[in-house]
Amino acid sequence: MYLRRLYRKRWLGIPGDYWLLIGLALVLLLIVPRLATPNLLTILILANIWAMLAMSWDILSGYTGQISFGHSFFFGIGGYTSGLLALYLKLSPWLTIWLGGLAAAIGGLLIALPALRLRGPYLALITLLAALVADRVARFLRIETAGAEGALYGIPPLSFSWTDNYYYSTGLMLLVALFLITVARSKMGEVFEAIRDDEEAAGAAGLNTAKFKILAFAISGFVAGLSGAFLAHYMMIVSPRQHFDLDLSVEAIIAAVLGGMGTITGPIAGGYFLVLIREYLRPFGVWRVFALTVLTLLVLFFLPRGFWTELRIRLAQLWTKSFAGKRA
Repeated sequence: MYLRRLYRKRWLGIPGDYWLLIGLALVLLLIVPRLATPNLLTILILANIWAMLAMSWDILSGYTGQISFGHSFFFGIGGYTSGLLALYLKLSPWLTIWLGGLAAAIGGLLIALPALRLRGPYLALITLLAALVADRVARFLRIETAGAEGALYGIPPLSFSWTDNYYYSTGLMLLVALFLITVARSKMGEVFEAIRDDEEAAGAAGLNTAKFKILAFAISGFVAGLSGAFLAHYMMIVSPRQHFDLDLSVEAIIAAVLGGMGTITGPIAGGYFLVLIREYLRPFGVWRVFALTVLTLLVLFFLPRGFWTELRIRLAQLWTKSFAGKRA
């Protein structure tokens, strides 16, 4: 309950999450480009993509409680849809990225319908199987531009400039965050939380839980598809290893949990943290995975609600004490 009050708190009539998003936008769009090296910008582009993927997992699993182990399914559907449309129909990447998100949303609906009667590990298994099946299908694709195991090369980029791609990815990530925060704070978000907390009680209260679970899958799939489509045009390649790999699903979960589930802003911080740490641990070679695992375990052990959530709680408590002291 304390977390809910914290995330619904307003300053000057504006919810706190929107203030955080405004501050993040100012830092990422005005300050970072002036200070960052080209190498750092390329890393931050990936961080934006992973932040979107983590947010997509959070709106489904963190808010609605529908645990997914196969978010790479949505990620890959978005990437392949956007890549194929850009290559064969010569559509603009500015259009195909959104169509990729739409295709992934439809994929979310296809998974949600048979999964409505399933919960817990059974639902997670369905999402995992969907990602595995999509991976195998992609590897057996036989199309003109396909490389080894169904890889598509020569996908047109949004831009060849790292700076442009940084602004594009940051803008898309902030737009996605604004959308998901608005959803989370709406009546729909309250129903999502009610389903997560006690689905039977929500149904007994007259809520159509099946409809809202389907909506959660569609929204989550749409956002994950956008992130996969953007990566396809940024890397100019789509491949099963890059888009359907189960490591993507695991990393989305890790990023959301590290930052703080059920917050939207937490997965952004978790996505940035995961990508930056992974890149700067690269000199450690094979020990990088071990170091990242240990670091993740330490965060989960000492900050079980996520480091971003814990930071917000501490700052809110400090602000409250300071304000109460001044009034006294």
